[in-house]
Amino acid sequence: MDKIAMHGTGSQVETSQWPLPESGRRVVIPPALVTELAAHPLCRDCLPHGAGFYPSAAGHQMDRGAPRDHLLIYCLAGSGEAELEGRRQSVGAGDVLLFREGRPHRYRANPDDPWTIYWAHLGGDRVDDYFDAVLDGPDAFVAPVGRHPRLTEDLDALLATVTRFRGHHLIYAANLLKSLLSYMALMRRQREDRNDALDVARVQAWLRARLHQRVDLDTLVTATSDLSRYHFIRAYKRQTGQTPMQAFQHLKISRACYLLDITDLSVVDIAQQLGFDDPYYFSRMFKKVMGMAPRDYRREHLAGGQLPT
Repeated sequence: MDKIAMHGTGSQVETSQWPLPESGRRVVIPPALVTELAAHPLCRDCLPHGAGFYPSAAGHQMDRGAPRDHLLIYCLAGSGEAELEGRRQSVGAGDVLLFREGRPHRYRANPDDPWTIYWAHLGGDRVDDYFDAVLDGPDAFVAPVGRHPRLTEDLDALLATVTRFRGHHLIYAANLLKSLLSYMALMRRQREDRNDALDVARVQAWLRARLHQRVDLDTLVTATSDLSRYHFIRAYKRQTGQTPMQAFQHLKISRACYLLDITDLSVVDIAQQLGFDDPYYFSRMFKKVMGMAPRDYRREHLAGGQLPT
């Protein structure tokens, strides 16, 4: 297992050695930056130490006897199990795991249905309060917050932002993290409307877990509902105003905009991350949705001073 000491903070990021596939991501913030953030008034109550995304994480498992920071794991798809101080609980899509500093825990992906997860190690003097708002009590560690597009959008943004290793980006990341936990608390307490035959949030979450892939409509329908192809399209369009494949296209382009805004990745690299073998086709699709080519989008936003350099 990887161990990276956080000098001056008393914390330590301890990540698994699960082998990352091309679409997976794992980022640990340098110790000096964590120390700096821990003293910043906008970050000291809750700040990230690292973040990652593990798709279909077969074989992923971890055992921490004396964790020196807090940990958030959001299960987007698949399943697994977790244990806190001898108490075991199953974990499914839409669940969030919240482990507190100093409390022994372990977890693993289901070998027959491996989970897809986002994770973040975090510290700060108010993290317990944020966790308390999401969980049912001080000994709870799993909460069914549900699958919501807002959560995966913000987790994608958090992960893209922490890769920059710059103070102003990390201040934004810290406040994204606080927003995420606050939104999880809201969703945890809000009664879900179960009257509609199609769970659009489930469909969106399934699509977001596969932004790096090509997805056909029949696979989407079978994986996310019991409806016929016709009734699926009709119900989805009634609730969202667009077809499922249009929505998937827009999700990909939205992700592309995040990457263009926050990273230095080339258009070709971004196209590959989003499952496009042909970067020219990706550029045409981007222009159709955004009204300009990816390079023009990046140039205009940077020139206009709308985004940090």
